[in-house]
Amino acid sequence: MDSFTDLSSSTELKKTKRLHQYMGALVVTLLGTASHGAMAACEYSVDNSWNSGFVASVSVTNDGPTPIDNWEVQWQYSGDSRIVNHWSSDISGDNPYTARNAEWNGSLQPGQSVMFGFQGTSSGSAETPDVTGALCGGGSSSSSSSSSSSSSSSSSSSSSSSSSSSSSSSSGGSAENLYSLAAFPIGVAVSAGNESRSFLDIAEKQTSIAQHFSELTAGNIMKMSYLHPSEQTYDFADADEMVNWAGANGIGVHGHTFIWHSDYQVPSWMSNYSGDFEAMLNDHVSTIADHFAGRVESWDVVNEAIDENQSNCYRNSLFYQRLGSDYIAQAFTVADAADPGADLYYNDYDTEGGNSEKLDCLLQIVDDLQASNVPIDGVGFQMHVQIDWPSTSQMRTAFQEIVDRGLKVKITELDVPINNPYASTPFPQYTSYTAEAAALQKSRYKSIVETYLDVVPSHLRGGITVWGLWDGDSWLLDFDEREGADDWPLLFSGPSNGPYEEKAAFDGVAEALTGQ
Repeated sequence: MDSFTDLSSSTELKKTKRLHQYMGALVVTLLGTASHGAMAACEYSVDNSWNSGFVASVSVTNDGPTPIDNWEVQWQYSGDSRIVNHWSSDISGDNPYTARNAEWNGSLQPGQSVMFGFQGTSSGSAETPDVTGALCGGGSSSSSSSSSSSSSSSSSSSSSSSSSSSSSSSSGGSAENLYSLAAFPIGVAVSAGNESRSFLDIAEKQTSIAQHFSELTAGNIMKMSYLHPSEQTYDFADADEMVNWAGANGIGVHGHTFIWHSDYQVPSWMSNYSGDFEAMLNDHVSTIADHFAGRVESWDVVNEAIDENQSNCYRNSLFYQRLGSDYIAQAFTVADAADPGADLYYNDYDTEGGNSEKLDCLLQIVDDLQASNVPIDGVGFQMHVQIDWPSTSQMRTAFQEIVDRGLKVKITELDVPINNPYASTPFPQYTSYTAEAAALQKSRYKSIVETYLDVVPSHLRGGITVWGLWDGDSWLLDFDEREGADDWPLLFSGPSNGPYEEKAAFDGVAEALTGQ
């Protein structure tokens, strides 16, 4: 199935982002049910610009004594600047442009702010027309330019990704950064290293990831065969590059994974190892955990060790054959000794309630680990779900079982495809991403996040990670049982090199996080 902590004030890698000022042009008008005395401070900022384009945002802060309900922003460029992508608002028009609030960020209490962003094309430097607005500081707002701009889209991504709004988390529901809507990690899985579609090779991916996510998971390059290709060789180069990029951009990392049974990910030397297998495996876990100590917030220690069709619940993997079930407890103990600051998870699929036998096996393993005082911090639910499976009540039950054991719950690999190859209806159910399909997917994402928030108390929320940035990256497109059918499982759409556009599914997550 696999292809590729509640953050506290002491978390070193939690995102903090500065608000950069922007070159641009904006005419602002706020409309809605604000009272006569409502006033707003409006600021247009340029995060970055390069020879052919720019990334910009607009913030509006309610400086008045009464709420503002619903807002509208207008602007016009005098030259050839045009918008090609936007987030956290509903933008219409083609110069002049009109942006209205999304469903989840239209209400501004006194002192609260909203910020939305957009990406545009231009020739030469970004434009800076006058800024006005009926509620913006008595009829005018500020627009200013950044101190420097980069000469290429690649370097622009680096600049943009390291800067954003430091006040996002207190802005009262703005999703200029999706991660700012949650007090726990909002993560995304990425390809990196020499993998095709590596996010480090695509500036647009870096920009979108830094814009909306506070945690990265490597789809592949932190697995066994990548990090430990031969007995005496550990290769950390690709993983270090990814982890260092994350750290430079204020983004946490969830490690995936020390031990996984899959044949293509177990290095051949390990499969044929004839020495002390337990000592070798302990050294494998300890060396990797120690290398990333202080730079990785959490780990999937063991991945997919369950086979619910076995009477003892354990997959007959290489590790089980050599060491029995003890290898799981040993891996947690060794990882904790090497990096006591990292949260340690057991991770698996189909445990979110739709497969009751597998959930029973999960609980058996967790209970055994806890009874032996093994340092397990949480359970990762992969959540490769369908649009209609499992039910919300089944998810609720599964999450609650882990909460009742005092462990953290982390959604580690979430995706929601439109088409279900296991349904009784003919497959595929949708051959294009229709408005109906988008609405169904939005509702499904929203209900999953709502269930998580409702069942899991704040101190046990390990985070939510989606398994890929945009639809074209999804592992499901190559999954044999989907027969090559098109699908749209993730939060963003777009061409392979961006720009990436938020889908209705993105709005569903944002609405759930803000209680809309």
